[in-house]
Amino acid sequence: MSNVDTVNALITAINLDRFAEIEALHSPDVCFMSFRGPTLHNSVAVADWHRGFLRDYADCNYTALEYIEDGDLVAVRATIEAKGYDWRPFTQRVVEVFRFDEGEVVERRLYGMLRDVELDKRATAALEDALGYRGGSAAESRKARDDMVSAWAAGDLDAARTFFHEKFVLIDGVHGVCHGFDEAVELVNARPRPAFGVERTTSVLVGEHDVLVESGLDPARPRKADWLRLVDGKFRVDEVYWMLREIGLPGDQNYAHDRHTRQVILPI
Repeated sequence: MSNVDTVNALITAINLDRFAEIEALHSPDVCFMSFRGPTLHNSVAVADWHRGFLRDYADCNYTALEYIEDGDLVAVRATIEAKGYDWRPFTQRVVEVFRFDEGEVVERRLYGMLRDVELDKRATAALEDALGYRGGSAAESRKARDDMVSAWAAGDLDAARTFFHEKFVLIDGVHGVCHGFDEAVELVNARPRPAFGVERTTSVLVGEHDVLVESGLDPARPRKADWLRLVDGKFRVDEVYWMLREIGLPGDQNYAHDRHTRQVILPI
């Protein structure tokens, strides 16, 4: 059985508030890191975490699911539809990476964008173009990613540019949306950087026309996940998801207040 089936079972359990099933699908000593924090190290704590999560994300529903399965790793991109503490609906784009051992989830990393990220027409068109593309192969995707990173690391931006679509779009879930290779370079260079440490790639998952790249300053503290989409062998869209708590942002974006209790208002 594909590990994607287990991921789908977990997402269903989350959507339906089935906490016993959530616990059972994890290894007893699972490690779970999320954009809300804290880092958890057992399945009971993960089930309890989801109780709080589903209180703050009422009527939670994972939609628009996409997968990359690579060995014992599965990455899923989703849009969460939910309601905040005041029952106002919101959406939040997330990426989660699962590592499996004999069918059990032994490690989870949940990255997110800020809530209600809005895309302009060009970004929406780029995503639709990438989602509609059905060509490519895992080998081609991996080669494109490796060659692009080699050119970037060597400081050869002209060579790196050749791997990006002329209408490339960068969707950063915290720092904004930009169009074209040059604007993307400016945005990447303008991101706040920590005083110490160098960002390094910690894992790469490759699909037929999608690549998920995780990176961090410390391998034990994941920081960022890029979901790269290819069209005709070139990068068309880069969606950037963050460990919001890791970069100093509130993981709940100040939405997780005491929930307003719904009450029936009777006539006097």
